This record gives sequence, structure tokens and C-alpha cells, in this order.
Amino acid sequence: MRFRILLLSAIALMGFCTEIFAQDIYVSEVLHDAPLDSADCGDIRLSIKNISYFKNNEYFGEFAEGYTLPGYKLRPTLKYQFLPNVMIEAGAEMVQYGGTDKMDKVYPIVSATWQVVPNFSLRLGVIDGNTRHRLHAAVLDPERVLTSRPETGAQVLWTTGKMEGEVWVDWQAFIKHGDTIPERFMAGVRTDWTLVDKREYCFELPFRVTFNHIGGQISDFPEPVQSLMNMQVGVKSRHKKYDSFVKEVYYGVDFLYFKVFNGGDAHLITDGWAISPEVGIKTRLISASAGYFRADDYNSLHGMPILTSHSRFLGTYRKKRDIALAHIALEKEIHKTVRFSLDFNGYCDLNKGQFDYSYGFAIALSPNIKLANVKLDK
Repeated sequence: MRFRILLLSAIALMGFCTEIFAQDIYVSEVLHDAPLDSADCGDIRLSIKNISYFKNNEYFGEFAEGYTLPGYKLRPTLKYQFLPNVMIEAGAEMVQYGGTDKMDKVYPIVSATWQVVPNFSLRLGVIDGNTRHRLHAAVLDPERVLTSRPETGAQVLWTTGKMEGEVWVDWQAFIKHGDTIPERFMAGVRTDWTLVDKREYCFELPFRVTFNHIGGQISDFPEPVQSLMNMQVGVKSRHKKYDSFVKEVYYGVDFLYFKVFNGGDAHLITDGWAISPEVGIKTRLISASAGYFRADDYNSLHGMPILTSHSRFLGTYRKKRDIALAHIALEKEIHKTVRFSLDFNGYCDLNKGQFDYSYGFAIALSPNIKLANVKLDK
């Protein structure tokens, strides 16, 4: 126990960070949309977003079952920016897992974006989600980049001075009169405040809060109405290098809080917390990090199952979790629209002496091809 306390203290004294162990963030960055550019007014473009992957989760403990995940996501869409600050997008997202003879899932993609001012935009329909929200892995499992359906709802993005923010809602289950299932949605607020931003050093204060609601008044379902919150507060420091093999050194900590506001009878855990410090390094080819996750009655509906106090796999419960974390990845930007990563993640349960790990590789690409320019009549 003394060793664990010393380890936590030593890492925390070194600084603070966020976005811990979101191993799929590197490749998925090319899949996110850039702000609209008025110079593209009238453009009709073919956008192809694809992430092909192989991931093997070697989990042997009580909190997650091991499995292999080979497959790809493909999203071809047409984008028409018919005004300098308005764009519509339509297409489909297809998911196929290895060894199947047909598409496992096909989702329609329709969205409308209004760039109200250069630093403020509104998006309705299918939103730019998953790792765009920059949530801790204990709040939103980074593997959802590979497996989850497109997020559908509303999203506001803004930047002002040294602050960047986002408000979003992902409507996960729509109900009609007489349905026997509850409606489900997840909403969130994210802000990143850069206190210091120099050429070789930056210091940031991230804040996130997410709400999950399960309920609805027009359907008949057996489970109670539920409202749950996850909050994430941290600070992080990055030291950037420009003329050496080492590109960046970062360190930090996140504090996480979980609370059930109503529907507590459906949950073994109704409130709890976790703390997660991390140190890391990025070179021209390799990134690596080490950290610690300490939880006390912590839970999340969409976080990594290995980072909770209540096992979704076996239904077991452990109030306190002490987990040592490690991540190493080979990362290569082949082109501004193509990225490759090969990564390994280790999770050591210090209370049980259980070691779980995962490894995998992925290629993400997002070519954006101009087909025509058609301007509206004035």
C-alpha cells in the first residue's frame, strides 16, 4: 500500500494530463471534420472515411472478457457546401467484421452544418463524435471508434481566445408511443482552457461533464427512469520539442466523479470517484506512457469495462480498484489524410495481481475529392 501511495504521489507531483490511454485517438484524428472554409463555396465533394483495424483484447480477469476484433468501417458521403457557411452531407456508414459474408451494419448518414461565425458552428443530424469529445477512457471507451454506431443529435463547437469548447447530445434510442423500450441519450459539455501557450510549453485546464438519461414518458418499460452523470476535471502540461528526436513530453492527472441522480435502485453503485495520473513521451515514430488508475465506487455506462468497480461481465463488485497502466505505439502519418498505428496496452490489477493486455493495428484514411463546383443562383 505504501508503494502505491508513493507511486501515485510521484506521478502527480510531475504534472497533470487528460485523454488517458485513448489508444485509437491518433488514427481517428484524420476522420474528424475541419471547420468550413468559405473558399469552398459551391464545392460538391466525395468524402471517404475509412478505418480498418485488427484488435486483440487478452482480458482474463473478472471485469472484461477477452475477444478479437477484426474489421473495418467505411463511410462514403457526398458533401455540398452550397453557401460559404452552410454544408449538407449525405451517405452511409458500413461496418463489417472479419469472417462474415455480408455487412454487419449499415447506417444512413445525413447532417447539416452551419458555420455561424468563423469560431462558432452548429451541426445537426450525424455529429462528429467519439474521440472528438476527448473523454477519459473510463468515461468513453476509445474502442467505440471501431464498434459504435454514428452519433446522432446536435453539436455546437466554438473557440474563443484561449478556450475551446463543445456542447453535444447523442440520441441513442428514439421511442414512439407504445414502445416497450426506454429512450436513451448521452449529452456532454467540454472545455479546454489553455492558460499558457508558448512555443515549447503549454499548460491546459480541461473540463468535461456528461449526462446519460434512460427513460421517456410515451413508452412502457420495466426499468426505472435513470439519470447519471460523469464529470472529469484535470490539468495537463506539455513540453514540446522541435529540433530533436523527442517531439513532446507530457504529464498530468484527471479527477473523475460519478453520480446517479435518480434510478439508483437499478445500480449497485450510486456515486464514486477515481483519480488517474499519467506521464508520457512522443517521438517522431513512437509514443509511450505510463499511469495509474485509482477508483473508489466508480462507474460509467460507456467507459472501458476494465476501469470500473462493477463488472458488467460477471456482475461482481469491488469498491476499490488500483490499476497500473502502460501504453506504447508506433505511429506514422503517411499523408495528411492517412495514418497508421501499431499499439500495445497493458492493465495490471494491483489488488489481484491480474495482468490484462491488448494489442492491435489500424489504418485510418479520409480522402476528400472535389467533383464539381455548382453555385446557387443569387
